[in-house]
Amino acid sequence: MRDTWTPARGAIMLPNLDDDPSRCPTAAPDGTRLSDTVLGACHDAADEVVNGTADLADLARLEMPALRNVSPEGEATVVADPRSRDKVRIFVERERSWVVADRIPAAELRRGVRLAIEARDVVRNPVVWSGFTDLTLTVTGSGATRTDRVRLRVAPVLLQHDLLPLERAVVADPDAPETLEGGNASRKPVPGTRAYRRDLRRALDDEGLHKPFRLWPAGGDQWMGDMYKPAYASMPGMDGREHRIVVNLRLPAVMPQVPARDRPLRDASRPVFTMLRGPGVAGLQQFDADRVDRPDDNLYYGSTSSMGNFGTIPPHQGYPAGRIVYGGEGKFAPDTTFTTMLAAQGYQDPIVVDTSWLGVGHLDEFLHFVPTRNRRGWAAVVADPRQAMTILQNLARNGGGNRRLVEGVAPSKTDHPGMTVSQAIRHPALVSGTRIAARGIDKALRQLREQAGITEEDIIRVPVLYYEITVPKGYPRTNVTAAYLPNAANGISTGTGAYLAPTQHGPRLGGEDAFVRATEKALAKSGVRVHWIEDWDYAHRVGTVGGNIHCVTNVERSLRNTTPWWKP
Repeated sequence: MRDTWTPARGAIMLPNLDDDPSRCPTAAPDGTRLSDTVLGACHDAADEVVNGTADLADLARLEMPALRNVSPEGEATVVADPRSRDKVRIFVERERSWVVADRIPAAELRRGVRLAIEARDVVRNPVVWSGFTDLTLTVTGSGATRTDRVRLRVAPVLLQHDLLPLERAVVADPDAPETLEGGNASRKPVPGTRAYRRDLRRALDDEGLHKPFRLWPAGGDQWMGDMYKPAYASMPGMDGREHRIVVNLRLPAVMPQVPARDRPLRDASRPVFTMLRGPGVAGLQQFDADRVDRPDDNLYYGSTSSMGNFGTIPPHQGYPAGRIVYGGEGKFAPDTTFTTMLAAQGYQDPIVVDTSWLGVGHLDEFLHFVPTRNRRGWAAVVADPRQAMTILQNLARNGGGNRRLVEGVAPSKTDHPGMTVSQAIRHPALVSGTRIAARGIDKALRQLREQAGITEEDIIRVPVLYYEITVPKGYPRTNVTAAYLPNAANGISTGTGAYLAPTQHGPRLGGEDAFVRATEKALAKSGVRVHWIEDWDYAHRVGTVGGNIHCVTNVERSLRNTTPWWKP
C-alpha cells in the first residue's frame, strides 16, 4: 500500500537543515551575539523558498501523473496529516520555479504535477513526532471528490564511524569563537601546540592525507573531540545514488557557569554553526535548557554530555550503518533529551556502557575502533590497565626497577618527579587505579559482548596505566581514575590502516619505550601501523585529568563508502 512505509517501498525526505546559499547569520543585525537557540534555528527549511539547485537536490520528489478527465472547475490540494504538518513543507513546480503548494488548478492537473517535499526537522522525541508524514491528495470537481495518500519518512541522522577514510583533521586555533561573530577577543595560545601540530601533520602526510588542518577558533578550549560529533543523513538521489548531507551534532553539555543564560552551551562549540554550517553541511543541537538552573549537576555530572563520550561501533550484522555506544551510569549520564534523539533515529540502536569509574567519564578514555583483517573487518582498541602494570612489574623483575617511569619529560611536569618503575608498582594511587580501571573495563566489555556480540577476538588490548584520582571531601563520586601515562586507546583511526596515538613517554629498556613496543606489537598483529603524536603539554597534563589525541582532535571523514540505510 502507498500509505504504508517500508525500506523497500516508501519515499524518503532529508531533514533540510543545511545552508546551501550560505545565508545564515552569525550575529544579530546590531552586532550582538545570537542566543544558542537563534543561532541553531537558521537553515534551508527555515524559509519558504527552494534555495537553488543544491537545495532542490535535498528535497524528496513526487510526481502526479496527468489527470486528463478533470473538470475545468476541478482543483486539488496536497496536505500533510495534522501531527506532522509543522514538520514538513510541500513545494509545487509552477512556471519553472518552486513555490509552496496551495491549491492546484485543473490546468496543472491535466499536465501532471511535480512536488518536492522537505523535512523541517529531525526526529527528536518520537512521542512528539515519529518522523513519518502522510500526504493526502484531494481532487475535487464535477461534484465528486477523489483522494490518494502516500507516506514518507524523514531520513535518520547517523553517526559516522571510525572506519570511514579520514580527509581532514580539525584542530583548535587560539582565536576566540566570537571572532566568527564579528567580535574581538584576545588570542589564547596553548602550550605544546607546535609539537602536537608538527607530529599530527607529519603522520597525516605519511598516510597521503594532505588537506590542511581546519583551524577552529577555540580561544584556549582545545578539546575538539568534545565539541561536536560528525554525522550524516541520506536518501536516494535523482540519479539513484545515495545523496547525503553532513550533520554535525553540537555537544549538549550545559556549562556549570554558563557564558550567558541564553548561551548555556560551551562557547567553543558555536563554530558548528558559525563555521561549519553551509552548503551540504547542517548543524544540529538538542539539549535540556532546564539544566541552566542545575549548576551542581552540570559540574559533577555534565562531562558525560561531551562528544568524547559518544562513539559508533562499525557496521556489523543487523546494523549496516553501525551502532551508537556511549557512557553513563545512573545520574552520571548524558543529557536525556539528546540520547532520546539519538535513539529515535531508529537505525543505530544505542548501547550504554558504564563509564562512571573514569574521572571525566568519556568513552574515548578506553575505547576506539580500527579497520583490521579479521572476520568483522574491524577491531576495538581497548585500554588494558593490567597489561600496563604487568609491563612495569616485568621491567622491575628484569633489572629495570630503577628506570624512571616517565621519560622524555621534564620531572617538574610530572605528578611524581623522578618516580621509578619499582616505586610505581607499589604506589597506592597506581595500584588502586589499576584495580578500579580493570574492573570498569571488564564490566564495559561484558556489556558490549552481551549487547553487540563483541568478543575477545574482536579486541586489540593496549597498555594504559591508570591512577586513582584524589577527590575533594563531599564530592559525589569516588573510586574514579584517569590515565597516568598518555592513553594509547585515546587515538584516531585514519581509515587507511593507520592509528594516531599519543607519544607514550613510558619507561625505557634497551633504548626502547616499553609501552610503545607493546602497543605497536598488538596493533601490528591486525595490520595496523601506529603514528605517535606528542601531546604531553598540549593535552595530557592539562586540567585535573587531562586528555589525549582523540580529545583534542576532530576529523572530517569521507562518506563515499557508506551503505544506504534503507537497503535490506
